Amino acid sequence: MEHFAEYKVPGGKLLSVRLEFGKKIEKIRIFGDFFLYPEEVINKIEKSLIGIDVNASKEKLSESISKTLADEKAEMLGVTPDAIAHTIRMAIER
Repeated sequence: MEHFAEYKVPGGKLLSVRLEFGKKIEKIRIFGDFFLYPEEVINKIEKSLIGIDVNASKEKLSESISKTLADEKAEMLGVTPDAIAHTIRMAIER
């Protein structure tokens, strides 16, 4: 079953997450009107989240996203790793 959440980042952009999960995140798609350079890093962020326990804290999710951004030397504008993690938690809890 697919779960979905949208979040308007205060002073930022609209962020959306679609995901499927059992005990772990199985599929995830992160999208919205934010900017990420290079753009293809979003695929690496999504891949880094697959397999994470659905009970993982917002902080753990945010750390995974931040690590991928740092490893790829990517820049994200309009949203933060915390905002993405928050939206993931919203989708899981619905």
